[in-house]
This record gives sequence, structure tokens and C-alpha cells, in this order.
Amino acid sequence: MSDESVDDVGVAPTDARPWWKPSWESRWTWVVAVSVLSLVAHLWRLGLRPLAHDETIDAWFSWNAREFGVMEYDPVYHGPLRFYLVGPVLRWVGTGAAEVRLVAALAGVATTAIIAASTRTLGRAGAPLAALVFVVSPTVLTVTRTGREDSLVALVSVCMLLLVARALVAPRPAHLLGLGALLACSFALKETTFLFGLAALCFFLAGGALAAARPLQCRDAVRRLGTLGREVWLAALTVFALTFMFIFTSGFRYAAGLESGMLDGIEYWWSQHDVGRGGQPWFFYLAVYVTYEWLLLGLAVVGVAVTVRRRSLVGAWFTWMMVSQVALYAWAGEKFAWLAVHPLLPGVLLSGLGAEALVARVRRARPSVAMFAGAGFAALVAATAVVAVRPAITDGADPRELLVTVQTSVDVPPIAQRLREMHEAGEIESIIVDTTSGGSWPWVWYLHGLDGVSYRLIRPEEPLPEADALIVFATEFPPAAAESATVERFRLREWWVPDYDNMSIGDALHWFFTRSTWSPTGSSDQYLVLP
Repeated sequence: MSDESVDDVGVAPTDARPWWKPSWESRWTWVVAVSVLSLVAHLWRLGLRPLAHDETIDAWFSWNAREFGVMEYDPVYHGPLRFYLVGPVLRWVGTGAAEVRLVAALAGVATTAIIAASTRTLGRAGAPLAALVFVVSPTVLTVTRTGREDSLVALVSVCMLLLVARALVAPRPAHLLGLGALLACSFALKETTFLFGLAALCFFLAGGALAAARPLQCRDAVRRLGTLGREVWLAALTVFALTFMFIFTSGFRYAAGLESGMLDGIEYWWSQHDVGRGGQPWFFYLAVYVTYEWLLLGLAVVGVAVTVRRRSLVGAWFTWMMVSQVALYAWAGEKFAWLAVHPLLPGVLLSGLGAEALVARVRRARPSVAMFAGAGFAALVAATAVVAVRPAITDGADPRELLVTVQTSVDVPPIAQRLREMHEAGEIESIIVDTTSGGSWPWVWYLHGLDGVSYRLIRPEEPLPEADALIVFATEFPPAAAESATVERFRLREWWVPDYDNMSIGDALHWFFTRSTWSPTGSSDQYLVLP
């Protein structure tokens, strides 16, 4: 790694070339290039995959927040901030699947640009290469193209990771003030902030203990942070408190939201720890990373080696946040594919440190070696991108992917479209949806805005209620409908829970190359009853 880009030394020199004559050495050229790639990757066929159960719930709450009404915090559905961000988009842009995911996708693009621009921390080559790794990561791309809060949490988390990195080297008051606001926003997005905060707290406690002992870098970092003065720290705490209060109280209109925001999240999710939602083993995230993230993990390992060799405090920060969060998420009872993105984020930044070191070494090598290394890296990027396209874009509803948890079936959108067309044509006026086994979702969103739609529990032993169209939970036998009615069975949701206890190496390899599962997939079905 050259002196001009070492994270613990100082600021990389600016490019003397005028901004209107960019060169390939200009960092902004690479920021724009990788951001455009990210924009294409995040927006291409964004509405192809059916909206999942959680996406439709988020869309419904966001729709209710489209005029910035009071949104009471419920930890089951996570923080209210993204409802206020997504709601206006649904109101002014549209309510289709692509529009539901638009804010999450743009958050992924923004994260890409921020990483690419972080040359002071990651290096001139490391920053854009880390951003490229972020774009093509199958886990990252799948999650950031999903209409949930995780993409926004990823954006905020990366900003906090980078701000802390800069504060460890050259702290400024703006770093602490920004961290205060970002931390409040993170709490207002998702309760995973407790795990992020716990990992960060342990790092700073350990750093403080080491600073009191011997390591010079820890002592210098503590001294630099202390020179900011008490007023700056109090101002950062004030920014955190005001931002937290403003969001959870819906602009100071809902006083109970403050207590709810402080207590309900940790109480609810701690109560869910022993429930084990997701039904996955402790090593589930490791299985995801080994399956999909070889490029990211390989460069991150190089970043760890660079960190150890150079005793980089910034590298130690990224390394600790990755390793500790992997351990925390393995310990936590709830395990879903979308959570796999959070421990990976510091790994993306570590990969930037590793890439910077590799590029510096390749530049000193013979041209033939440099050409071979560049071709090898390009091949790895292309292979990772090919792997990412399937779960993130083209086959996001296929439950055989580890990155797909419980997914709405591809059968649902065409049925929803048929019902809308029949309703608009006057062929049907009333629709009843059976709520058995959570069957009202995703229909509440797919059929929202239609008059005459109702939701009720329909027991199999009871006669079907009278309606022009019914969506009924599927049992072994079709419902007893009128002879003139048509009854169609379809898949509402699909899933695959791998049976790791009975998996052989051959099973794993066969699945890796063909996606043929070694244990059965499942589905929850419904019947569509039409006149």
C-alpha cells in the first residue's frame, strides 16, 4: 500500500487535474463508474420478483405514512423511519413491486458511491474496488434489492463504520455529530443496531484498556479523540437524543413513542431469542458466505493480513466489527437470509484494504504478472456477478437459493392482475380472502385500493361464504364450490429449510452446481374460486 493511501497515515493527495478534465486516476471518475454499474444492477428488472410477505407489510405501513401521519413504533415491524421514506415514493411514483423496492435499491446505490469515495480510508484503488465488491456480492445485491429496512440499515452502518475509521485517525467534531445522528437513525430503522452497538462498545472498551497499557496507536487515538473537548461529545449526544426523539415521536406528536423506542425493541427481541425464528442452525450465515461470498471473503482475509502486518487501528476496527458480528448473529436466535448482509459490511471495507495492498504489489511486479493478476481478478468479479444475478434478479422467487427464505410464489402476481382486471370490468364486485395461516398477506397489498375486498377466517368444515371471488386456504380436498364455479389451486408461498444433518459433501456439491436440493421444499397453497 502506498503512503498516499494508508489509512492510519493521513489524507491522500488531491488530483491536480481540473474537474472538467477527469482522468482514469481521478477518484471521482471511478466513483461515477462504479455508481452507474450499481444503479444498473439495482434497478434492472427490479419489479420482476413477486413481493414477499414482509415486503407487502412494509409497503402497507409505508402507504399509511405517505402523508407523514403518526406512526406508532412496533418492534414486530421494526422502526418507523423507512415508512416515512417509502410512503411518499409510493404516493408520487407508483405502487408496483419496483416502486416498493425503489428506496432500498437507491440506498444500495448510495452505499456504493460512499464506499467508492472513501479513498482516504481505503486507498485510491481499494475504495473503488471495495465498492465493486459491494455491487457484485450476491448477499448484498439480493438484500439491497428487497423492499425491507435492511438496505437502509446497511447504508447507515457503512457510514458509521467509515466515520469511526476517520475519527480514529483524524477526528473532527463533524465525525461525532454525524455518528450521533446516524446511530439514532439506525435505531429508528431496525433493532439489529443493538448488535452493532454491542460489538462497537466492546471494541472501544478493549481499545481504552489497551491505551492504558502499552500500544501506542490506541493511546494516540484516545488522545486525539479527547482533544475534541467535552462540548463536542455533549453536542453529539444531544444530536442523537433529538434525532431519536423526533423520529420515534413522529415529529413530537406522539409522546409515548419515546419510551416505546427506548424499551420495546430490546424487550421484544430478547423475548424472541429462544423462539429461534427462521429455524436455521448456528452456522447458517457461514454457509451463506461460503456458498456465495468467495471474492469478498478472499479480499477481506488479505485485509486482515495487512491489518496485522501494519498494526492498522482502522483495519482492527473493521476486522473486529466483522468477526464479532458474525459471532453475535450466529448466537442470536433469529436467523434469516436478509440478516446475513450486516456482518458482511465491515468485510467489504476490509476487502478494500486488501485490494489496495494487492494493487500496490501488482504495480511493482512485471507487466506479465500484472496482466495475469488483473485477468484473474476480472474473472472472479464476473463469476461472482453471475452467481449474484440468480437470487438477486432473475430467480429471486426460487426457494432453492439459500438467500431466499420464505418467498411469495410467482403464481400470485398474475392472479392479482386477473382479479383487478375482472373487478375493473365489472365481472366481480366482492372478493373474500381467507386469513388462515396468514393468508391475508400479500393480498392486502396486491388488492389494496379495490372496493369490496374483505378478509375473514374460513373454516374448511363450513360452507363457503357468498362472494364473487374467494381465495381460500388449501387443504387436501378442494372447497365445496358451486358446480358453475372454477377452482384453481396455486402456491401462495414457497420455502426450503435445508436438512444439514443428513447432507453429504456430494449433496452440497450437486446443489451448488445444479440447485437440486437434498431435502424437500415446501409451500403454502390456496384455492382461487371464481364464478
